[in-house]
Amino acid sequence: MKPTGFGVGTSPPTPKLFPCSKDSGAAMMEAMKIDRALYRWYYRLMNLCLLAGVLIIADLIFSPAPRLYDNGEYPVWYLTYGYINIFLAFFVTPVLILARFMRDEYAEQLFHRTSDIMIYVAVAVPFVIFAAATVVYAITSAPEAPYPFSLFMVEITVWKAMAQAFKYFCLLFVFIFQFLRWKDSR
Repeated sequence: MKPTGFGVGTSPPTPKLFPCSKDSGAAMMEAMKIDRALYRWYYRLMNLCLLAGVLIIADLIFSPAPRLYDNGEYPVWYLTYGYINIFLAFFVTPVLILARFMRDEYAEQLFHRTSDIMIYVAVAVPFVIFAAATVVYAITSAPEAPYPFSLFMVEITVWKAMAQAFKYFCLLFVFIFQFLRWKDSR
């Protein structure tokens, strides 16, 4: 057998990242710039999704819907506002949740911490709502559910229920992610 030449105190040669190029350092720097740009876009898009979530919640709470025109249509600005919020809540937020390649190490840690909290929320919220409704029903013994719980008695389709759960799950993920990010910055 022929000796390889890797004796005591020597190490094997390190393979080049890009063996075909002469300037692998420049290619590596370019890749790092692209990575940093993706990381920045991840946080910017998360901020936009947070804003969309706040606007969606504000629309539900305060119902600032403008009056309909005489022909029964909403103003164009209100429809545009709604389309942008729906696009951010239904399309951008899930992409950010799934896009691991856009997250740096810190965002990945935040992602895991947020996922841990989301598991507890997904298990606890239905139980809390059911327990609170049971207590309120036991106290009032009314034939119909009082106001906050009557919202759960509305008949809706399975698709609408799934869409609403999906939207609020994604928005809750963004809220928790941003809250943890804010808490870490303090």
